[in-house]
Amino acid sequence: DFAKAEVLIARRVAAGDRDPILLYNHACVLAQLGRLEEAEKQLLESVKAGFTEFEQMEVDADLDPIRDGRTYTAIMEARERLLEKPAKGGPARSSRRAAPDPLARWKDEHGGLYRYELVPERGLAFATYLDDASHKRMRDLLERLERHLLKAYFEKPPEDPALIAIVRPEDAAKYLDKPEIRGMYLHRERRLVSRDTGQSLTHEFVHLLHFADMERRNQRHPIWIQEGLASLYEDYTLNEDGSVEFHPNIRFNIARKQVVSRTERDWKELFAMSGDRFMQDAERHYPQVRAIFEFFARERKLEAFYKALVETSGDDPTGVRAVERSFGEPLPKVEARWRVWMPKRGEIDDRVSKGDASLGVSVDDAGDGARIRSFVVGSAARAAGLRVGDVIFSVAGTPVRNRDELMLAVARLSLGEAVEVRYRRDEADSSTMVTHRP
Repeated sequence: DFAKAEVLIARRVAAGDRDPILLYNHACVLAQLGRLEEAEKQLLESVKAGFTEFEQMEVDADLDPIRDGRTYTAIMEARERLLEKPAKGGPARSSRRAAPDPLARWKDEHGGLYRYELVPERGLAFATYLDDASHKRMRDLLERLERHLLKAYFEKPPEDPALIAIVRPEDAAKYLDKPEIRGMYLHRERRLVSRDTGQSLTHEFVHLLHFADMERRNQRHPIWIQEGLASLYEDYTLNEDGSVEFHPNIRFNIARKQVVSRTERDWKELFAMSGDRFMQDAERHYPQVRAIFEFFARERKLEAFYKALVETSGDDPTGVRAVERSFGEPLPKVEARWRVWMPKRGEIDDRVSKGDASLGVSVDDAGDGARIRSFVVGSAARAAGLRVGDVIFSVAGTPVRNRDELMLAVARLSLGEAVEVRYRRDEADSSTMVTHRP
């Protein structure tokens, strides 16, 4: 919401805030609002205040309306001198701006309400309100995922620490403006905020490492690749041998219906979309790009695709050449095979209906699981010894970090099947066997 953002930023600028990132963001917002003269002035002010991330300026679509203006051109022409020019009494500037300290900022804003941890060798910092066991599970999950992602795609951890915050419910609205938004990563702020430790966390964590990789390579990959790769890691299993299995999630049924009804986007059109256009119809596009990446994984082309993407990014900003190089086929042939595969893959059971296996509980999100709010008559969970207030975090070996994940985990089960349910009561972890009833 550029108009709302401009009001909020202008208020801080009027109060004397000279943060260079704030001023740069103001220029971007003003440019998108069509206030071009003001945008050029704020872009220059951001440079005067110390903003020197000129590679970002070159690829930032928000600045397109002023890119042909005199101010932008002058800044680009003078950037080498600006990088070399020392501040008063100080050394020459580096070609890479100093990153913000997201952990220090979070501590200033929230104080002792969170648990803090810095892991500099991994380029990560944490702020969570989780208990010891839940915090460790979250850290172990991300550590394993990071090792896999660096080996498969990104090679190196972030150069600057990025903050991962599992936010308290009462603080969520400050960072996530809609209840349905579970997580968000802002690279300029080096801050990942998630309501829970579930799919939103792994989705945004892939963004965190991907943006660090793009920055290191001075590349900007198209939106369909950013969101397709991140969405793929919403539902996956990392095996002990290092291999990864991707599971269809709620998005798959939506994408399958699109293909069956022939309402999906043509790949070339989808691949060429700007971020704004992609997000204008996000409910349609997210399922399709995840299904595309699931197909890449099924064809064992994921790592080859990303390698080809890095090699061709400068010549082809859409990713088409990377697909063709990794598959060894023209794009229409790859797309046609995907369209055949989608209906054959079959729908997944993504709901618990009357007569299906059920735990017999109603739950709320608990940050690291699903907290039991009440039981239905004849509840299988209650018969197994679970109580109101217990937090379920695993069903039949499948991690459960929120209500949606609990529903998917139970939907996969069969009537009469006895499975292990792991849960937290107070701060102690326990487990019990539950035989599922209709």
